[in-house]
Amino acid sequence: MKPLILVWLSLMLLLATTTTTSLIPLGAANAVLNIVIALAKAALVAVFFMHLRQSIPLLRLIAVVGLFTLSLLFIIGGADIITRNVKPAAWQHLVHDRP
Repeated sequence: MKPLILVWLSLMLLLATTTTTSLIPLGAANAVLNIVIALAKAALVAVFFMHLRQSIPLLRLIAVVGLFTLSLLFIIGGADIITRNVKPAAWQHLVHDRP
């Protein structure tokens, strides 16, 4: 029971850290820092609350493959958004020119 309480307290500390760093203007480092904190929280939940430490190796492999697939989808989606050439529609400049 004591390890679960310590994990919960560390999750609360990471939550407070996320909240605090979101109020500090760090630019792009703010997003990177919050993503690292979120990954740490997800790892704590997976290892302790989902009992992946005591599970069979096949279940651990399935969890890793699922996380890898999810990260691959995020990377592909982010690459699509970053490489888009956004052009306004022909009618959009007319809306902004009205008095």
